[in-house]
Amino acid sequence: MSAFVPSSMKFIAIAVLVCLCIPLLGYFIAQLRVAAMKRSLSWALAVGSIAFIDLATADEPAGFRMSVIIGVLLYGMKSVIYSEYVIREKRTIPFFRWVLFHLWFGMRPYVFMRKKDKPYADASRYFLDGFKRLLFGIALVLLSWGIWKFGIHFRWNRGLAAITATAPLLIGLSFIVHFGVFNLVTGYWRQLGYECQRLFRNPIRSTSLNEFWGRRWNLAFLEMTALGVYRPLSQIISHKSALFLAFLFSGILHELAISLPVRQGFGLPMLYFILHGIAMSAERAMERKGRPISAIPWVGRVWTMSWLLVPMPILFHAPFLKMIVWPIVGIRIS
Repeated sequence: MSAFVPSSMKFIAIAVLVCLCIPLLGYFIAQLRVAAMKRSLSWALAVGSIAFIDLATADEPAGFRMSVIIGVLLYGMKSVIYSEYVIREKRTIPFFRWVLFHLWFGMRPYVFMRKKDKPYADASRYFLDGFKRLLFGIALVLLSWGIWKFGIHFRWNRGLAAITATAPLLIGLSFIVHFGVFNLVTGYWRQLGYECQRLFRNPIRSTSLNEFWGRRWNLAFLEMTALGVYRPLSQIISHKSALFLAFLFSGILHELAISLPVRQGFGLPMLYFILHGIAMSAERAMERKGRPISAIPWVGRVWTMSWLLVPMPILFHAPFLKMIVWPIVGIRIS
C-alpha cells in the first residue's frame, strides 16, 4: 500500500485544502448572472485545479496521486454540474443542501431538494447488499494476494503469477468500491430520506454496450457527461456530434484518472473508448435495421463482455498496474 502513502503530511493538507476550495469557489461562480461567465469560470476552475494538483504532487507515489486527482476531478465537475443546474433551473439550492450534494457521488443536485419524513423502506437492503459485496471484494483481493504468494513460493514465472493474480484483484477492488462502499453510502442517504439511487445496476446483465454504458455502469459518470457536456453542447451543435464529444470526454476523464497519475500510457484509455464508440455505433446501426444485438440475450451478453474484457489491457495499461494496482497486494515483477 506504499503507493498510496504520501511522502509528507503536507501533501494531504494540500489535497484537503484544494478539495474544500473547489466547491466554495464553484458555489460563488454559480451565483453570477451571466450564463457564459458561469460556464467559462466553472470549467476553468475544474481544469486549473487538476493542473495544480498534478504539479503539486508530481513527485508523490502514483496511488496517492490517483486518489487526489480523482477527488479534485469529482469536485471540479460538481462545480460544473451545479453551474449548469443553476443555468437550466434559474435558481440556486439552499447552502445546506448544496453541502449535501457534495457529500454524494451522484451528479444531480435536485436529489437533495426533497426529503422524506421517514427512511426509504429499502435502505436496509442497500446496507446488506453493500456489506456483502464489500466482504466479497475483500475476499477476492486476499485471493489475489494468495495467488501471488503461491506463485512466488513455487517459483512460477513472476510475470505469469502477476497476470494470474490481476483478474481477482481488479474485480475485488471494483466490488469493494463500486458495489460495496457506494451501496453503503446510498443506503445511508436513503435512510435519511433522500432519493439517492444505485449507481451500478447489475452491469453483468447488459446485452449491449449501449445498455452497459447508458443504463447500468457508473450512473454518476453518465450524469456527469450528460449534464456537463452533452446537454450544453446539444443546444449549439447536432445531437449526434454532442453525443460523440460527450463520449470523447469520458475517455479524457479516464486518461486523467488512469494515465495522469503514473504519467505514462497516455492515449490508451482514450483508444479503449474510441473502440467502444465504434462498437456502439455498430449496435445502433444494427438496431435501425431491425436486428438488435440484444435480440438474443446470451449473444448480446457475450458481445458486450467481449468488448469490455478483451481490450481491457488498453484501459488498465501496464504502468497503471505496476505503479498503482499491483502494489496493493505486494506484486513486483522487476
